[in-house]
Amino acid sequence: MGIPLAWYNTFQNKKRTLAAIGGISFSLLLIFMQLGFLITARITSGLVYGFFDYDLIITSAAYESMNSAGSFDRTRLVQAQVVPGVADMATMSYDRSRWRDPANKDLGSSCMLIGYDLNPAFIPDPEVKANLAYLQNKDAVMLDLWSHPDYGEKRIGKEATLNWRKVTIATLYKLGISFHAEGSAIVNLDTFNDLTGTNPRQVTFGLVKVAPGHTAAQTRQALKAALPADVLVFERPNFIQAEQDYFIKVKPIGIMFQAGAFVAFVVGAVILFQVLSTEISNRLKEYATLKAIGFRNLYVYKIGAQQALLFGIMSYLPALPLGYGVAWVVQKASRLPMYLTWELDLFVLFLTLLMCLISGVLALQKVRKADPADLF
Repeated sequence: MGIPLAWYNTFQNKKRTLAAIGGISFSLLLIFMQLGFLITARITSGLVYGFFDYDLIITSAAYESMNSAGSFDRTRLVQAQVVPGVADMATMSYDRSRWRDPANKDLGSSCMLIGYDLNPAFIPDPEVKANLAYLQNKDAVMLDLWSHPDYGEKRIGKEATLNWRKVTIATLYKLGISFHAEGSAIVNLDTFNDLTGTNPRQVTFGLVKVAPGHTAAQTRQALKAALPADVLVFERPNFIQAEQDYFIKVKPIGIMFQAGAFVAFVVGAVILFQVLSTEISNRLKEYATLKAIGFRNLYVYKIGAQQALLFGIMSYLPALPLGYGVAWVVQKASRLPMYLTWELDLFVLFLTLLMCLISGVLALQKVRKADPADLF
């Protein structure tokens, strides 16, 4: 009996119910978008680090994040090579640069420029590994095929400029754009130093493969003991996790998305509270009648809770496909990958139920005013 009564109460005024569902659905859609951007920011912040295959990574002691990584003397990598447990090493440097397509002379694009020593052992993608030989030529670049359209035509043999110096696209690879930059390119270390004006003795990262019979944790401790305090050593999963956490929890963009999701949740809860509060106020005499004929408060509370749940579920159902639709449009327009996962779907459903619980508890306080004595 409870569920039909809650259903009839909810849809007695269909226009008001549809307006309420629309408002709550929009707030849930905003939550989907804000948390989707948050997931995208987290995943893309570690794209470069995840592109290479390594067990340990050596950084400057001044390292904070990719865009403020600092540098250290490459002598540290020579010292690291003789440490027990180190099987192989590679050198990688990083800097933000400016890509300019000659067809769009007035339009420049940000670029994640990666300098690499072309060691194939640290490249898991067989196609990229095979194409590393093309980067031996000076001013040859491997361009990310998924870079922003402002990069122009991504064609092997095409010339463009990096930091106002002419380069040639020698080969292509696939990485994807991120909140760091609109695209990326890989060059050999000599070309990297020429493009960025970096001292050849300074490098950004040292990639380490651990020898069989040794663990990453043991080799990391050995490297820490052997190397001076001007460098740090991280295990790969911990390093990528730390980079993602920094980008989400410290940088403004992550905090902004979290704040946006919280505001959208509050807006949805307020809308639901107002709807339930109005609904209960309009039916106080009916609830008082139920009490007068013997129904307990718990039964009346149950009707209100079921109404709150109906509003929440009926708002979530359209918000879910709309979220994926808007994410697809955003991805097509910005070329930024949007990650909406089933874990996110379940989390937003949990937030919807939490919204129902909070709004329902607050609104049902009015049921206490439904006094049977007021009927006479």
